[in-house]
Amino acid sequence: MKKLLLAFLIAGAAFPASALETAAIRVKKIDGTVTEKTVPFEKQKGGFYRITIPVKDITRDMEYLDVIADQAVATKGEKGWFVLGDGTWGEFTQNDGFYSRFELNHMPILGMQNPRGTFAAIVKGLVYEQLPTIEAVRGVYKVFPRFYIKKMCFDAYEDIVVDFYPLVGDQADYNGVAKVYRDYQLGRGEVRLLRSRAKDNPQLAYAADSMYVRVKHCRKKADPKNPAHRMQTPETEPPMEIFHTFDDLAGIMKRMKAEGIDKAEMCSVGWNIGGHDGRFPQYFPVEEKVGGEARFRAAIDTAHKLGYQITCHINQFAMFFISNRWNENDVAKRPDGSLMTFGLQPSGIPHLPCFERVWHLWVKDDFKQIAALGIKGMFHIDVTSMVNPYPCCDPHHPITRQQTADYQNKIGEYAHKIFGGLASEGGADHVAKTLDYALYIWNYPAWQDNPKKLGSKLVPLWQLVYHGIILSNPYYSTIDALYPKIYSTSDQRKAYDYLGDTETRWLKVIEFNGRPTFYYTDYKDLKPMKRSYDEYQPLKHLQYQLMTHHSEIAPDVFVTRFETGEEIVVNYSKEAFVYKGTAVPSRGYKLCK
Repeated sequence: MKKLLLAFLIAGAAFPASALETAAIRVKKIDGTVTEKTVPFEKQKGGFYRITIPVKDITRDMEYLDVIADQAVATKGEKGWFVLGDGTWGEFTQNDGFYSRFELNHMPILGMQNPRGTFAAIVKGLVYEQLPTIEAVRGVYKVFPRFYIKKMCFDAYEDIVVDFYPLVGDQADYNGVAKVYRDYQLGRGEVRLLRSRAKDNPQLAYAADSMYVRVKHCRKKADPKNPAHRMQTPETEPPMEIFHTFDDLAGIMKRMKAEGIDKAEMCSVGWNIGGHDGRFPQYFPVEEKVGGEARFRAAIDTAHKLGYQITCHINQFAMFFISNRWNENDVAKRPDGSLMTFGLQPSGIPHLPCFERVWHLWVKDDFKQIAALGIKGMFHIDVTSMVNPYPCCDPHHPITRQQTADYQNKIGEYAHKIFGGLASEGGADHVAKTLDYALYIWNYPAWQDNPKKLGSKLVPLWQLVYHGIILSNPYYSTIDALYPKIYSTSDQRKAYDYLGDTETRWLKVIEFNGRPTFYYTDYKDLKPMKRSYDEYQPLKHLQYQLMTHHSEIAPDVFVTRFETGEEIVVNYSKEAFVYKGTAVPSRGYKLCK
């Protein structure tokens, strides 16, 4: 392809006159050397442009590889913006900085606008080996996917493919970026509309029509300074902290019903042996300290009699030494053969199990045994949709990140078969095809910790793609939105401080049309829950509709539009706002039909 380059210097960088003609392939080798070459785009039938790096050119001596489109470059002070797959949005205001949501990729997309045009990009090959990235060096911004070849741990198993879509007119914003990816996901059958799936799935239909209420029963009080608590045995197991027994769960549900909350999907957390984050991957027997199996069955029966759907919580991302299933041969291995672990949880050091072993050893028996208790609904498997799939380098069961994602989706499909649906912690894209409900999409804005603040805000990019496909709650800090918060960690304080008081947090649920979700409250006062329930009723039909537009139409006033044409206008400001003849009160909202 003939390249017409206009050489003009802006902050030391030369930019092409026309966009999406070439891309720079930048490679950093393990030995520290950096090379860069220019390759032409290949125009595709759909009017988009493709860069392909074949498997043979992806070698094990690479640390990472970047695909930087000619249009994906801007300078400090230029008019425009960037957006990454986790919803981070920013303008070109800094001299230097770097942002990439490490080990978390909600969606393999990015977008950018500068005076030379606007585009959306989708990574379609080696998807789970990359992260959308933004860097600023001496005032020059570049936005691109970075493929972490060294961390792949295996030879490349497919070509790198990145497609770039020009955006023009009223599609040249983050709404247009989201639409490109939503159309791609729906068009290839990766996901299906919620309204289509719910027609033949009463459990999913119930979930879409109800709030989500999680009740935590108990957990161990592990001491990080106590060596015996790191690799626990039944003799060294820490004492248990009790929050709610199974009888308490039954009592909470009865009070909810008496309050006028007619529909709710309940989730029992910490029902299993060892409580919350207990002796995984062992779940049975049901924890005796909160009532045992007989009282759990009684609570489940109470839920059914009240007309509530009830499910429960498990975790497949932790394997503990205390488990009766402990076998280090089933733990995922790093390339050097060491066991993959992270941090400390109530049952000790969590070891990451290989998902090939999870699928073949435990899932089918466990799910049937749990379902036999009377569980039905959006079965919650913690963490799965919160982080990228990880590889396993054990020579007896090696799997790539792609294969881990495949096993996780097999598990999700089986959850649908046994329970009716799948819920998980976040919105990571690799399980979008099997995920029905995301507990929260973001924890807290990671860019707040970046002193360069390359990102300046979060936009509902995920919701613009998946609302009407996957149910969700917006933030960790919008769980229990109308309840006052008690902070136990600095991360939690950051999460809550980002949104502010209870009314602001509730307005964010409204703005993103999230599913009201409860978890960390003690359920002594049900009035905030009842208010959430009542205000959700006129809005819940929108769960079945795609979100087609979101924007700030005045300072601190936002409009969210759905495919029916209905709009939610949320006013965070101190003054009333008139929208199309309708007054929206200060710190309030209106549904405009």
